[in-house]
Amino acid sequence: MKILVADDEQAIVELMSEYLTAAGHTVSSAYDADSLVKMVGEDAPELIFLDINMPGIRDDGMSPPIEIPPAIAHIPVVAITGNEKKKVYAMGLPANVEVLAKPVNFAEVDAVIEKLTNPS
Repeated sequence: MKILVADDEQAIVELMSEYLTAAGHTVSSAYDADSLVKMVGEDAPELIFLDINMPGIRDDGMSPPIEIPPAIAHIPVVAITGNEKKKVYAMGLPANVEVLAKPVNFAEVDAVIEKLTNPS
């Protein structure tokens, strides 16, 4: 599966990319909203792991709403965040976006990929 990891923290992008690549996925990366949109156009990912506090998505990290760029609206998104999940949903996150908490648990990463690629 082609996966895009978008986070402004390079260490998280590297960790996620290494894990996903070892699991057999093709991984690309972005570090801000502009490069996220660019990579979507270049790589056509099938799934995006997105830091919702990344520059251009939620610049202040606190104020609603979370702005999912229109260019990625058709791609399944997994929000990765250091915020509590219930607070994330209250911030205006679209209902179809999955949420994983940082630090990322790889069992949860596998489960969400399975859920999004093999819906029952």
